Amino acid sequence: MNCPKCQKPLPKDFPRVCPNCKKDLNNYYKLKDTQDLMAAEKAKTAKRNKLMVIFFAVALVCTLALAAERVISHLNTTAPETAEAAQPDGALDMNEGKAEINSKKVEDFVESAEPTDYVKITIKDFGELVVKLRPDVAPISAQNFKDLVARHYYDGRNFHRVMPGFMIQGGAGSESLTPIKGEFSSNGVENPLLHVRGVISMARTTVKDSATSQFFLMHADNSSLDGNYAAFGYIVAGLEAVDKVCEIPLGMNGREQSVPLVDVILESAVFVTPK
Repeated sequence: MNCPKCQKPLPKDFPRVCPNCKKDLNNYYKLKDTQDLMAAEKAKTAKRNKLMVIFFAVALVCTLALAAERVISHLNTTAPETAEAAQPDGALDMNEGKAEINSKKVEDFVESAEPTDYVKITIKDFGELVVKLRPDVAPISAQNFKDLVARHYYDGRNFHRVMPGFMIQGGAGSESLTPIKGEFSSNGVENPLLHVRGVISMARTTVKDSATSQFFLMHADNSSLDGNYAAFGYIVAGLEAVDKVCEIPLGMNGREQSVPLVDVILESAVFVTPK
């Protein structure tokens, strides 16, 4: 350290007076200490700023890497462009299913002594229709329906609930039956069959595993039922019979106008097979 006046070196014991020019050095030491402190603080701030720049740079790199990983993952898991490629073996193709709905005539089927996946339902005074069951989609519901048909359980039952633009419901009986598992996604079972016009589905209470014998036939599409009710087949012939039922006069059931004012009797349900 040099004297600020004569610029000659000062002894290392920090004298209060310069031995050469006799300048008072007390104020000089105070200024020097302040300058050293300021320089030290400036250096500390610069170091802290440098560390912050490094931190944010690393964070930005990590964020970009994560975003890139998500984009790559999304591209790898995107469904194939074609519906055919997206369908696993044996899965229901809804386009194919819709094409089958009401694509045949009741006369294209003959009665079968053995259980089949086709059931002809006769609605007295309204006509006949043929339902194709889909045990590959809802095996429990389809088998339950087939068991009841084999017992002639449905013969003489009523369609007690008719809602034009929605569905007709029937199959209720006084016999106590064992409820079955509800085969729909909100109940933990995947069921790709949608509730479009012509589909048959199991009716139930608010309890998901409460379906027994009652079923409904869709008069029009209703996507709100998808994933909440067990669709298990569709009408392949005679859908016009449902249209005729939906033309009858109706009374009120509470706030719902759905009570038939004429008898809608399910005269018989029998197994049939294509000719």
